[in-house]
Amino acid sequence: MSTRKLNNGNSLKNNVIPLDAHRRARKNTNEQPCSSCKKKNGKLMFYAQDDGSVVGLCRDCQAKAKKRDMLPL
Repeated sequence: MSTRKLNNGNSLKNNVIPLDAHRRARKNTNEQPCSSCKKKNGKLMFYAQDDGSVVGLCRDCQAKAKKRDMLPL
């Protein structure tokens, strides 16, 4: 036998994950909601708040970010 440890006595330990499952999972992701108005929008701009937290804002809410002097990421 090889130097790999046997898992359950029959199969070798496998650290490789199939990429097709990963690609399939990415296709089914939903759009992220805006942090302010909670509308689901395809494109969000991300900003850093004063306390260091990150928010994603839609086009309608970007004026709020400019008023609060948030830094775009």
